[in-house]
Amino acid sequence: MRTHLIAGGTLGLVLIMTFMALLLSTALSMANTNYIIEIPPISVFNVTNLSSSTSFSYSYTNMTGGVTYLPPAWYYAYNFSATAGSYIDYSVWSTSPITLYILTNQQFMKYFNEGNLSEYLYSITGNNVSGYYHVNRTGTYYVVIANIELKPVLVMYAISLTGKPTLNQWGFPVGIADYGIAIINGTYFAYEYKTNEFIGEASIYNAFTQEPGSCPTGYVEPGNNWFSIQLNTILVVNTVSGYVQYYWLQNVLLFDSLNRTAQVGDNVWNSSLINASLSNNLVSGNGEVSPANTTTGNITAYAYYTEITQQARMPFTIYLITRTGLTSNDYPWIAFGYSYNGRSITWFDNVTIRVKSSSAYMEVSPTSNGGGLMNDAELVIAGPWNSECTMAKSLNTTLALYFAWPYPSDYYLSPVPSMWSFGSDTAEIIFDAHVIPLNYGTINVVRGTEELSFLNTYFIPLAITNSLNESTVINIYTVNSTTTLTEPPIITVVPNESRYVFTNYVVNNSYAISRNTLNLTLEGPTNVYINYTLQYMLTINDLSGLLNDKSGWYNYDSMITLSEPAIYYLGNETRLIFNAYYIYLTGTNLYHAVMNNTVNLLIDSPYTVIVNWTKQYQVSVSSPVPITVSLSGLQNISGYSVVTWVNKSSTLIILVPRYYVLSNGTRLVYLGGNEAITVNSPLSISLSNFVRQYLVTVYSKYPVSINGTYTTNMTGWLYGGEVLMIKPSTVFNDGVFLSEPGLVITVNRPVSITVVWHVNYMLTVIMYAIMIAVIYALTMPIIRRRHSKH
Repeated sequence: MRTHLIAGGTLGLVLIMTFMALLLSTALSMANTNYIIEIPPISVFNVTNLSSSTSFSYSYTNMTGGVTYLPPAWYYAYNFSATAGSYIDYSVWSTSPITLYILTNQQFMKYFNEGNLSEYLYSITGNNVSGYYHVNRTGTYYVVIANIELKPVLVMYAISLTGKPTLNQWGFPVGIADYGIAIINGTYFAYEYKTNEFIGEASIYNAFTQEPGSCPTGYVEPGNNWFSIQLNTILVVNTVSGYVQYYWLQNVLLFDSLNRTAQVGDNVWNSSLINASLSNNLVSGNGEVSPANTTTGNITAYAYYTEITQQARMPFTIYLITRTGLTSNDYPWIAFGYSYNGRSITWFDNVTIRVKSSSAYMEVSPTSNGGGLMNDAELVIAGPWNSECTMAKSLNTTLALYFAWPYPSDYYLSPVPSMWSFGSDTAEIIFDAHVIPLNYGTINVVRGTEELSFLNTYFIPLAITNSLNESTVINIYTVNSTTTLTEPPIITVVPNESRYVFTNYVVNNSYAISRNTLNLTLEGPTNVYINYTLQYMLTINDLSGLLNDKSGWYNYDSMITLSEPAIYYLGNETRLIFNAYYIYLTGTNLYHAVMNNTVNLLIDSPYTVIVNWTKQYQVSVSSPVPITVSLSGLQNISGYSVVTWVNKSSTLIILVPRYYVLSNGTRLVYLGGNEAITVNSPLSISLSNFVRQYLVTVYSKYPVSINGTYTTNMTGWLYGGEVLMIKPSTVFNDGVFLSEPGLVITVNRPVSITVVWHVNYMLTVIMYAIMIAVIYALTMPIIRRRHSKH
C-alpha cells in the first residue's frame, strides 16, 4: 500500500512540533450550520459504468496495489523481475472467489496468446487470500488474478516483491468508504457526485488500541496507544489553463486511547501524479508544506494539527467537517473544522492553493486520479500516523459520513449513498476491528474479526417487468423516492384484430393495483410486474341479431359459447333457419364450418363468425280447386289451401288444374297458367281467376243446329252466361213434316235439353196439297189425252 503521513501526536514528531508555534497565535473560528438531513433523489448522482478498464491502482518499484473490477472470465496481471531467493507476497480480497496464479514469462505469453491457463507455477482460490511464493529462479514472473465466476467481481489487492515473506499482516483502515460503487441485488452499480462539504461524525464509547511489534509497512511504535479517525476525501481542481488537479484531503482526529487526549489536524497531498509534491509558495494555511517520508519516496505535503482536549469524556462525539470552494481570486480553498454538537463549527485551518481555477469541489467517482488513489470519501479508524498500524484491544465506536447536496448550493445533508467496510487511501491500518452497519451512512465499529465487505446502500432498484415481452428494466432510485408509472390502457397490435389491455401492476408479488397510473414510494428494492392481457377481436355477423352483442374483445384463451335456435322467427311472416357457423380467421380466407347450432369457441386468434341462416317467407296459397305447390321442384304440396315456408329467392310453382268438375254438372275453369314465383317476401295468394262452366246436354231425334253445329246429340260445357242457340228445324219423316221451334237460352246452370219435334200439319197439308195438285196437274192431261183418244 502507498504510505501517507499523518503528522501529529504527542510523540514529538518533527512536523507537528513545527506547527505548534502557529497554534499559539491562531484563534479558533466558529461557524454555524443548519443543514436538513435528507436523502437526495437519484438525479443528484451521475450514473456511470464499470468496465474491464475500471482499475484503481498504484504501482511502485517492486509493489502494486489497488482495486480492480473484473467481468466474468477477465483477469488482472502484474509482472516482476525477481531474483532467486526473493518472495512474491500477495494479499487479495474479492466480492466473490477468484484464483491467483503465478506464472513464468513463457507461461503467461502462452496464456495471453491461447487463452488456456493450464500451465502455471502456483495457484490459490478464495475471496480473501494472503500468502507468498518463493522465487527459485531469476526471471520475469506474472501474478494473475482471474475471475473464475460467472458474475463480475471487485478485487482489492496488494502484491509486492520482498526479501522475506510477510505473514498474516493483510490489514486495512476500517470504517466507511464510498467508492462510487454499490452492489444492488448482486449487480454492480457505479455513480459519481460532487459536493463542497463532507461531514464525518464519530462517537467513541470505548476504545483502547495498541500498536503491535511490527506493521506491514515497516513503520511501527510498539505499545503506542494512539489511533486516528480520518475523514479522507479527494479535491478536484479544474484550472483555468485546462488542467485537472487532484488533492487528497485528510481531516483527522488523533485520539490517545490511554490518556484520552484528542487532537485534530489536516493533511493536503498532491495526488495529481505519482509522488507529486506541493509547493510552499502555492499553499497557505495555518500549517506548512514539509517533507514527508513515504514507502514510495520522499515528497512534500501540507499538514497542521492542534490539540482540542487533554481529557476527553466518554462517550466522546466529534464532527469532522471538510469544506471546499473558490476564493474571490479564483483560488481553491479547503476549510477544515470540527464540532461537538454538529451545529457550531470550529474552523481550525483554512488552506488556499494559489492556482487560478474555474472550479474546485470534492468528488466521489469510480475512477482513479493521477496519484493512483480512488476518488472516494472515507471515514475510517486506523493507526495514528506514519503508515503505522494498531490493534483494537477494546473498541466501541459509531461512525457516520455525510455530504452536502445539491452541488454547488449544498442546501441539504445526506448520508453517503453506499458503504464499504474498508478504506484504501491511507496507509494506516487497524487490526481486530469489526464493522456492523447500523443505517445508511452509519456503522458501529467494535473489536472483532476484521471482515472486508460491502455494507449497504440507499440506492434501491425498481425492477419493472413487462408481460408483453418479459423484459425487465431496472431503474435505480434512492430510498423513499417517489415515482409514478403510467402505462397505456390499450396497446394496439393489429387494429380491430388484436391488442393488449392493461390489467394491473403487481408490486413485490404481494399486492395488485388495477389503475394504469401507479404512484410508488420506494422504501426498498421493489419489483413491479406489469400485467397486460392479450385480447382478440371476435366479430359476429348474425342476421338474426341474437349474437351481435357478443362481438367484441375477448381475453386470449377464453371460451365463448355461441348458441342459436334452430328456427328463429323474425315476425311479419319471416323466419330464419340455422345452417352453420362459418368461423373465419380474421383477415384471411381460412375458415371452418360448424353445423351444430351451439358451439364453444376458444379465443386464440381474431375470428370473424358469420352465422349462416336461410331466410324463409311464409307463403299462403288458397284456391277453390285443389292445387299443387311445388317448392323449387323439391317438394310438392297439394290442397285447396297451402301454407308453407319458402326459402328466400327460391322459385314457387303453383300447379292449377285447367278444369275442376264440381257436382251437379258444374265445373271451374282456371283461366291462368301455372305460376312460377320468385319468393322475396311473404306471400298470400288467392287463386280467383276461375270461371264456372255448366254441363249442357242436348238430345234430338233429328239433327238440329246447336250453336251452328248440326248434331243429334251434344254434351258440352258452356260458360255461365253463354248463350245456347238451337235453331228451329223442320224435318220430313214418315210422310209428315216434323218441326221443332228452336231454343235460345243463357246458360247459368247445368241444362239437359231434349228437342221435341212436332208434326207440322200446315207444311204437311201444303205438301200434300201441292203433291195432289202436281199429281192432278200431271194426270189431267193424260186423262184428257186418253179421253180424247177414246
